Amino acid sequence: MTTNDSTLISEYGMCEEEQVARIAWFYYHDGLTQSEISERLGLTRLKVSRLLEKGHQSGIIRVQINSRFEGCLEYEDALRSRFSLRNIRVLPALPDANIGMRLGIGASHMLMESLQPQQLLAVGFGEATMTTLKRLSGFISAQRIRLVTLSGGVGPYMTGIGQLDAACSVSIMPAPLRASSAEIAQTLRNENSVRDVMLTAQAADVAVVGIGSISQKEEATILRSGYITTGEQLMIGRKGAVGDILGYFFDASGKVIPEIKIHQELIGLSLNSLSTIPTIIGVAGGEEKAEAIIAAMKGNYINALVTDQATAARMLQLIEK
Repeated sequence: MTTNDSTLISEYGMCEEEQVARIAWFYYHDGLTQSEISERLGLTRLKVSRLLEKGHQSGIIRVQINSRFEGCLEYEDALRSRFSLRNIRVLPALPDANIGMRLGIGASHMLMESLQPQQLLAVGFGEATMTTLKRLSGFISAQRIRLVTLSGGVGPYMTGIGQLDAACSVSIMPAPLRASSAEIAQTLRNENSVRDVMLTAQAADVAVVGIGSISQKEEATILRSGYITTGEQLMIGRKGAVGDILGYFFDASGKVIPEIKIHQELIGLSLNSLSTIPTIIGVAGGEEKAEAIIAAMKGNYINALVTDQATAARMLQLIEK
């Protein structure tokens, strides 16, 4: 294509989706550099780079890696068959990389595959899920995905929801994540506005949740966020808890720990209530979380998983013991 041709394309005024499609084709199929594409389409190099990124976020561009090593298929096959998972993504090892960021990217790709336009996505609180939402913002807008929170507490959700387009449909539970007493929590759960959001969440097509681990100690999100104290964490651990989802703690067999104070004070869906949602994606990584992830799958709280290679290897070691 000549310089005159590229000028004509630029002046013609392609819509943004067509620009993304052309850039993706030149970049991935024709092997052109971003500089060559910018010259060919009459766009700046920065514009080409931004449109490529937007294409990934919106789901227009989906990169498939056909490699047994890169896909960690052996780990995926073993865990899928052992726990009857609907979907699993094991990310290849990458030393010194930000594991939270990589898990968010992996989870966003799985959600792009799982969600259809205008479906309802239920979201749990936590760093993993909020990182996922950040990577998914363009896709949510383009596909008109509706969002609903699985628990109370605006603060834990804002780092992810704050990235979304203002036009996105988001139902936030109008209550704190944890009340100061079981009585107050029950009163809030009985409020029509709270109950309506909880019923909406139960009707979601897909849910994404983080998985906490007792062995994380002071690094556990639920502790760092101030929802439990160090003393409570120690007591819960002594009762046999290995992990939590949405603030509900469970033991190594996946059974919810009975008679824990926080369980009566949480405002949001219980783990049993999640069973009405067809696809529940757990997003968690780090070898210290291996036991908690296994327990979550034993309890059938999740039926899809995004994790990393080292964690998957540790999980399989624990299963084989």
